[in-house]
Amino acid sequence: MKKIMVDMDEVLCTGGYLEIVNRFLNTHYTLEELPGYCAEDMIPKERLKEYYEYFKGQNVYEYSYEIKDAVEVLEKLSKKYEIYICTAYYADVYKMDYGRLLLDKYIWLQEHIPFISPYHYIFMNDKSLLECDIKIDDRLSNLNGYGEQKYLFSSYHNGNVTEDELKEVGATLVSGWKELERILLDVN
Repeated sequence: MKKIMVDMDEVLCTGGYLEIVNRFLNTHYTLEELPGYCAEDMIPKERLKEYYEYFKGQNVYEYSYEIKDAVEVLEKLSKKYEIYICTAYYADVYKMDYGRLLLDKYIWLQEHIPFISPYHYIFMNDKSLLECDIKIDDRLSNLNGYGEQKYLFSSYHNGNVTEDELKEVGATLVSGWKELERILLDVN
């Protein structure tokens, strides 16, 4: 059975980080308004320390929502493939208890994707180390390394990726879970 590595943030779920920024700033930014990948880029530099303290008391995944069709298609894929959820849990930008972030991710996965065993959760930052047949991620850098098929999941922050960049890592840009379903399950 072929193995698929699926990223969590911006592939299975989204919105949590931005919601926390909006609550902190009392704003209504949308994902499309973000200048890059990180929602905290919207925080004025003079308020970053205050924001980090605020962030420590938040659960990002309490505010995250499932990406359209993700759970439905992932469940179908799990009948044909061995699925592993691989998600980063450490980032220097967040001055917080990373163990709590890991636990919050674990709980979200248990609640929203119960058909994937916790034995198939991988918490790591360097995804190039993973040996799998298929990789699905929203960050091109995470598609480096092993993988016969690599799919860059279209997201608010990767719209400027060029064909040359995709070719360099051997990746194909996909617009959503229904497209992945058609590719990986031969659904017409």
